[in-house]
Amino acid sequence: MIFRTFPKTLIALFCLGLFNAPQGAYSQTQVPKLKIGTLGAPSTSVWMVSALVAKRFDLKNGIDIQWVEQPTTAAVYNDFAAGSYQVATGGVISYANQYARGVKSKLFATYQIFGTSVIVHTERGHGINAPKDLNGKEIAAPLASENTKAMEIYLKWEGVDVKSLKIKNFEQPGVVAELKSPTGSAVAGIVFSQVPTRLVLDEPKKFKDLISADDLDVMWKQKTGTEHHWLLGWAVHEEFARDNRELLQRTHNAMKETIDWVSKNQEEALEIVAKKTKESVPVLRETIKAKRVRFQQLTAESQEKALMALFKLGVESGMIAKLPDENFFYRGLK
Repeated sequence: MIFRTFPKTLIALFCLGLFNAPQGAYSQTQVPKLKIGTLGAPSTSVWMVSALVAKRFDLKNGIDIQWVEQPTTAAVYNDFAAGSYQVATGGVISYANQYARGVKSKLFATYQIFGTSVIVHTERGHGINAPKDLNGKEIAAPLASENTKAMEIYLKWEGVDVKSLKIKNFEQPGVVAELKSPTGSAVAGIVFSQVPTRLVLDEPKKFKDLISADDLDVMWKQKTGTEHHWLLGWAVHEEFARDNRELLQRTHNAMKETIDWVSKNQEEALEIVAKKTKESVPVLRETIKAKRVRFQQLTAESQEKALMALFKLGVESGMIAKLPDENFFYRGLK
């Protein structure tokens, strides 16, 4: 009797195990994947990306994000326009210009507030104490970067004839090399993220920041009447957006939760970012203190007024071919 019932029990348990195992595997395979393009280190984009990946806030929100970290800003935008990925983070001016030039896309969220620096090499740039003193001078800057394009707006507000500048075009690491090289000639450089902090902390007598983040904030509010100058945001191809509303909502929720977590757990977050960027925690901490890096995940729809103010300035400066219409803004994100 025992020998007759044991196999039946075993078979029943085995069948139950088979029933339960695929159930778990099935639920895992149902988490949708999404490939997202972003700029790799030392870009500030990797700050929140590295925190999200480490804490898996994407999976928590029902999406498995596959990040494509690009080596250059041009690669981020070109590959997005070519359809290599349907969603990307990057400069809102750049995506507005792509839209104006025919790329069928939408802006669905904001991501980072502007906080770029103009670092002066004091030994080469004697007498440069205000932005207008840069007129006619040689500076180093990554021309393809959103940071440089946006900084031109402030330089003009401060009396700089941008066309008079002799710009040496480098990616950001090249700007740093130019400023630090004994044979370099640029008197200043446009840099961002933790890079200006590192330069000033390492050699405070040689390098100084010409415009603080507080100065930028004051100018923006005075000139536009809006709260924030948005640097980075999220773009999505129009057709994909139409067919994947829930996926975009989950993406937005995941990054919003990431940014909220980072603000409440700064030291743990900085350890994660330090590992990713190969930068020291003190430098990263000082970068945040100086407001050079500030993240806020909001819907583009809710920030339409501020974004349109920026786009109008972009058109006036020749950075955007024409002003985007209201269809550029994704609607309905919560």
